[in-house]
Amino acid sequence: MKNILHIILISFVSFTIISCAKESDSSSSSTVTTMSTPSVSDGTYKLTATTQKVYYSNGTLFGSFTYLITHDSSVTPGYLAYVLEWKGSGVYRITYKGKATLTTTGVDDAIIDCTSNGIDEGTLDTDGNLISGTTIQTGCGGSSSSLSEVSQKFTVISGGFQHYAVFKDSDSNQYQITYSFQKQ
Repeated sequence: MKNILHIILISFVSFTIISCAKESDSSSSSTVTTMSTPSVSDGTYKLTATTQKVYYSNGTLFGSFTYLITHDSSVTPGYLAYVLEWKGSGVYRITYKGKATLTTTGVDDAIIDCTSNGIDEGTLDTDGNLISGTTIQTGCGGSSSSLSEVSQKFTVISGGFQHYAVFKDSDSNQYQITYSFQKQ
């Protein structure tokens, strides 16, 4: 399971938006309302914190991890960043830039290398949930993962936002990751 933690961190940054379109449920009477005004302002946001919780399929906690982030100042912009641009109608364009190493006890280091920028466009609902996405430019290493996405959400915090994602593996173990970003 610890090897999967490493894969998630590396593949997470630019590849979760690719497969985030949710299937419509014709039996459901609720409709999704896209975000009408941006919840997070345009700009460059630096990764400042990363946490992850892993649960076995029976709901028992496998582990909770807080990562130390070491940014690579030799790579533009000198830190790992999301650059957000509001396009309207619930759509954000997100460009991934920079490079960082994430470390924690008991898990291999994860290097997130976005020196080759990744660009995605994602549509959010009024609660910040990601409801669809398109890859504009593949970057950040171009890896893939055998995990399936459960959900993603963007939430405003003081001075920035959090990107929260939930994945599950073929054994139904669940991986919950929170990336925190601050505006630069």
